[in-house]
Amino acid sequence: MQYFLGIDGGGTKTRAVLVNDTLQVLGIGTSGASNHHSVGADKAVQHCAEAAQVAIGEAMRVDKSVHRNSVSGWGFGLAGVRRESDAFLMRGRLNSLCGGTPWILETDAVATHFGAFNGGAGIIQIAGTGGVSLGIDASGERFYTDGWGPIMGDEGGGYWIGQQALRAACRGADGRAPRSQLTGAVLGAFGVADCNALVDYLRKEKSSREAIASLARLVFDTANGGVHEAIAIREEATDLLAQSITATAKRILTRHQERSIGDAKPLHFSLCLQGGLLEDEYFKSGVAYNIGERFVELKNNFLPLDSWRIIKPQFDAASGAALLVISRVVKTKKPEDRR
Repeated sequence: MQYFLGIDGGGTKTRAVLVNDTLQVLGIGTSGASNHHSVGADKAVQHCAEAAQVAIGEAMRVDKSVHRNSVSGWGFGLAGVRRESDAFLMRGRLNSLCGGTPWILETDAVATHFGAFNGGAGIIQIAGTGGVSLGIDASGERFYTDGWGPIMGDEGGGYWIGQQALRAACRGADGRAPRSQLTGAVLGAFGVADCNALVDYLRKEKSSREAIASLARLVFDTANGGVHEAIAIREEATDLLAQSITATAKRILTRHQERSIGDAKPLHFSLCLQGGLLEDEYFKSGVAYNIGERFVELKNNFLPLDSWRIIKPQFDAASGAALLVISRVVKTKKPEDRR
């Protein structure tokens, strides 16, 4: 029996799982953020190590054959490493952490995708603090949409929703729009009396992305209460996320046409919606409805699209990170080495 560590690291927390080669989870550990843009590269690796040690310790209590040197490979799915310069920054530190044991570094989106589809083809739409879509086709080619970060993108994600709530509150405060319950709810969330105090609070506290993203829950609750401004923000967010996953699908279909000699055979898409925002069933239903509308348009535009369905993920992102390294370590060994 071989054992593998899978680590899913983002801007809020890091989650590690120790699994065997059948992907049975034996231990789970958590720690702080491991997006190096948020906490720095050294702190990010420290949090990966802490989560891994907790997972190993828990596994040792479950399976007496597990020990601290029994890990055959480490899989890392970390936020903030999509560009090569960022991945390079992390590689040397992760190499030291793994101590000569095989390891692999990918983005958190790739780990989530691998887990959702058990290494197969499909498209994920992740909506948490940020937002990104990733499609991997049958040939293994990757197609990212959005995930550009809070300044340039992540449209429809929690931080984007939080920003829209802050702006709507300010419009209500200065008369550009009618003052609504959303303004009062936003002020109450930060414990301030008015928008002037809110500006001071956010500046002094240097409020994190996560604090602003937490306003998404407030927006959903206020929208459920019938507040127009909140409903409009929620609906725009569902449309933006649907735009993202549809753009990914369109690029895969176009690439499929380019590769085909003659008529391209229509494709079936498996889609998976993941992330904290999509745990809200009403919001998830809105995204799914918008996806359906947009995929019908793709089909009507004579792209080689057969059908699509939204599925539940087979495994979580941390297990997906473990699956990444299992596919490298186990499948590349000679048959006689696996005995």
